[in-house]
Amino acid sequence: MTKPLIKWSGRKTYLTDEIENFIEKKYKKEEFSYHEPFFGSGATYFNLKDSRNTQIANAYLNDSIPELIIFYKILQETNIETFYETLVEEERSYSRKRTYNSKSIIYTEWKSRFNLLINPEKISLIKEEELEVARLFLLLNQSCFNGVYRKNKKGEFNVPHGRTTSKDGRKDNKISIPELSHFKKIVNSIPADKTAFTSLDYKDALKEVQSGDFVYLDPPYYDSVNYYDRKTFTAIHQEELRDEMERLIKLGAHVVMSNSDSTECKKLYKSKYTSIKEIPVTRTMQRKKERKGVKYKEDKKELLITSTKPLEVVELFAGVGGFRIGLEEHNKFEVIWSNQWEPNKKVQHASDVYIKNFGDIGHSNEDIEQVDTADIPNHDVLVGGFPCQDYSVASLLKNSKGLLGKKGVLWWSIHRILEEKENKPKYLILENVDRLLKSPVNQKGRDFAVMLKSLNDLGYAVEWRVINAGEYGMPQKRRRVFILGYHKNSEIYEQLKDSYHKDKNSPNSTDWLFNSGVFAKSFKVNNSNQLFFDTIELDKDITQVSKNFNKKTSGNKFHNAGLMMNGVIETAQTIPKYEGKKTLLREIILNTKVDDKFYINDNDLKRWEEEKGSKKKTRIKDGFEYVWSEGKMSFPDDLNSPSRTIITSEGGSTPSRVKHAIKTKYGLRRLTPVELERLNMFPDNHTKFDGVTDNMRAFLMGNALVVGIVEKIGKEIAKRTF
Repeated sequence: MTKPLIKWSGRKTYLTDEIENFIEKKYKKEEFSYHEPFFGSGATYFNLKDSRNTQIANAYLNDSIPELIIFYKILQETNIETFYETLVEEERSYSRKRTYNSKSIIYTEWKSRFNLLINPEKISLIKEEELEVARLFLLLNQSCFNGVYRKNKKGEFNVPHGRTTSKDGRKDNKISIPELSHFKKIVNSIPADKTAFTSLDYKDALKEVQSGDFVYLDPPYYDSVNYYDRKTFTAIHQEELRDEMERLIKLGAHVVMSNSDSTECKKLYKSKYTSIKEIPVTRTMQRKKERKGVKYKEDKKELLITSTKPLEVVELFAGVGGFRIGLEEHNKFEVIWSNQWEPNKKVQHASDVYIKNFGDIGHSNEDIEQVDTADIPNHDVLVGGFPCQDYSVASLLKNSKGLLGKKGVLWWSIHRILEEKENKPKYLILENVDRLLKSPVNQKGRDFAVMLKSLNDLGYAVEWRVINAGEYGMPQKRRRVFILGYHKNSEIYEQLKDSYHKDKNSPNSTDWLFNSGVFAKSFKVNNSNQLFFDTIELDKDITQVSKNFNKKTSGNKFHNAGLMMNGVIETAQTIPKYEGKKTLLREIILNTKVDDKFYINDNDLKRWEEEKGSKKKTRIKDGFEYVWSEGKMSFPDDLNSPSRTIITSEGGSTPSRVKHAIKTKYGLRRLTPVELERLNMFPDNHTKFDGVTDNMRAFLMGNALVVGIVEKIGKEIAKRTF
């Protein structure tokens, strides 16, 4: 490890390992350009030159202190041995003095000469003067108080002479110029053809940064008395620096910043573009007053703030933006393109609501089957609740046509995008009704098996879980299957491999499904009840999967959780484990009187009771007589539990078995659009828009997902990725 030549406040040698890990993750063995606009002693740079000399193609080193940059330029440009000899002569003339006071006289002479040379009114320095500035800079740095560099309002270096006190009370100040070999090592680290030194404002220095470059920011710290040349680096400067850091990240640079561990600093720099980590630091401090001059160690923390350009998301079958709300809640996802198209509809209500809430930039309102893959930007995550009428609980299972159905075929639009994208998305988050796992009725599970096989062929491992939102503290008992895909080039795929091969003699998914996986961490299950654990190996030919999967049996192959990796499926029946607070229907309803149209009038009450009541009828089909029946439903709905599932026919005043009806102090009534939004955990009035009726708002919520589920999945993916 190459130490800096100069003493400097707040060296960052303790961050070396963290920064090394960041660079390894971003660049592997590739070359990169290095930028450091607050260079100071250069501790970080010189350490990296030791370990990654061949990787740093070019270095752009800047500091607002001109004389500091003059020092480095002189090292870079002059004969180092000649410079060193002169430096040592000056040091000897100082060290030969026997008393602290006599040394102080020389220190004062150095400081006076130095300030004369760096006077801001002086237009420029000739070469000999620059050499003298460089020598004096190092001598003053070695002999001043604690290596502090500070200027007054006149631009003069005004740090007092340093001193030490021996056990017998004698004052002294010994200095030691580094060895010539140390100078040569530093010089070799700053070759003139690959290293540019500047003394500019940091913003001007960073104008040279390009996409893919590495930037290290070590500004004056947020909550300390800081001096930015002759100016105090205030909270306003920190805000400007935050904006500049965000600009660099958006540009595509990889950025690391060190700063102080304070609530204000964390709040300022926290964004979807950054990740913040606390780093333990031990500093040597100076005792005050009662034991002045005695040093002690103090354990503190500092912040390492790194660029984490958010995962870029494409949202297909976007509806009114449930995936977007859930993912962008965590600041680590950014939807860059979305598509919402409702066939055979003159007015595109869902798309209109989406645009109202998120704007039309990057939004497509056309048939996804007609959208060229090249028109869809490259992305990290593809999400979508792909159309599911053919499998929905709103229709009978016997009508479930699956992949061959009119809407089910849109799965192949997802497949086509994944197949044609050279840079495939790292992650997939898909949602559907749980009936997908047993569709179609005459070959249960075939459709899902075909999806798994096609994703396997595209390089994805896949896990799924049927999740009832109400069983995990959310306000609605909405049960859906969520499907996660991890591309072989993703971080989570690597984590999955490690878990899958935990037992080398018998690789399996048990640990991932029940303990360590994304679903297992987001939605805990009772791992002492590992029921119905089955293994399925898919045929290598997808056409054979489609033709023969589960053709000879009537039972369902897929349980409510599972994992597929390398064509092998392991599936298990899991039991939810949730000990938190439940959200009850009464907690989300409006406690005020609502519009009269939502109240059930006395004339309709009997019809409502009939619709909600039990029924039994004799029917005949194909010459066979059978009894059809359905059970009684709660009327009114129970306010002391999560609500039943809301469906697309929730709107309108017509009495219905499936609509909600609640008892309030103002009367028996249906749910309002705002309450339906709350059941899906959308913001109030998310679907309110000119031309969108209350009935249509109910329809849109019946088609939506529970945002809270996506939030939890997104949080876990972000945690594992950044």
